[in-house]
Amino acid sequence: MARRVFLHVGTAKSGTSFLQDLWWQHRDELRERGLLLPGGRRRDHFAAAAVVKGMTAVVETLRERERDAWSRLVEDTSAWPGDALITNEHFSDSPPDAAAAALADLAGAADEVHVVVTARDLGRVLPSAWQQRVKMGARQPYRRFLATVRRGEGDQKFWRYQDVAAVLGRWSAGLPGPRAHLVVVPPSGAPRDELWLRTSAVLGLDVTGLDTAARRPNDSLGLVEAELLRRINERVPRPRRTPALTRHVKGTFVPEALSGSADRESFVLPARHHGWVGERSEALVADLRASAYDVVGDLDELLPAAPRSGRTPDDATDDELLTAARVVMTRLGLTEAATLDAALAAIGDDLLARFGAQRGTSAQ
Repeated sequence: MARRVFLHVGTAKSGTSFLQDLWWQHRDELRERGLLLPGGRRRDHFAAAAVVKGMTAVVETLRERERDAWSRLVEDTSAWPGDALITNEHFSDSPPDAAAAALADLAGAADEVHVVVTARDLGRVLPSAWQQRVKMGARQPYRRFLATVRRGEGDQKFWRYQDVAAVLGRWSAGLPGPRAHLVVVPPSGAPRDELWLRTSAVLGLDVTGLDTAARRPNDSLGLVEAELLRRINERVPRPRRTPALTRHVKGTFVPEALSGSADRESFVLPARHHGWVGERSEALVADLRASAYDVVGDLDELLPAAPRSGRTPDDATDDELLTAARVVMTRLGLTEAATLDAALAAIGDDLLARFGAQRGTSAQ
């Protein structure tokens, strides 16, 4: 039986990929230092999260062994005498009953169950979350996404992943307060490894001598590239957006064809949205100050920075988009198009020819 098991449940866009890259990169060294990442590979944790929270569309695409991922992670944890870590941001929006069942499973595998939530200020999360949705196939323009989030419209997938207080509430039910940990993502300009060090402190882990250099390329897109991808998404019929196509776009098309096709101009949260973002952030910080959670970092770092001037993806011009699209087409071996409309059609058709199908699951 494990001594302690830590379940890192997100939130999304809070440095989770950075942390997971390092945890898996140093998996053997961490095991020698007493921390086990159960399972055979990083995807096992994703599959486990999909099973726990009931991501039906994803579970249907998993191989039979992957559908047993959660139970295998629990078994591996139970057989380990030290500490264990399970991590995937898709755990964060699990229904309350699914979270309770998962915590009960872990309670049978370790003497202590701990939940870890990483959180980043909302002003930085919003642009990043929109970009991630676009990589998954979303068509919604940036301005409309922000308006929808502000009004609380639709299924509000955003808030299911980003309502930090609600995520902590679901995943800490029945746990002593000190075993629910909130790690605050440091502000822009902080040392690159600060989040790694803060999270390691929660895990009680000595990370002396472990390299924190990124092994994966930064696939963050500038505003022109992100808007170009959104417009390409509009050319892909929803029934033909298969899981294979989404994986190809995220894993190959973005880093190899799209990234670097235009200057990497970061985009901002428009000034008109800073009021409500600030109010919501202040309310969150007040709630967290009154809680019994173990907080690592300064809660004031969850407050958004002052507005800064700049453009958004909605400001990208057709000329800028066509120039970037021609770079993408050259990389794909396609004939150069004379107009933006023709370029979008050609790139969309190429993606469908490679990975589209007449029937599939839409990734929105």
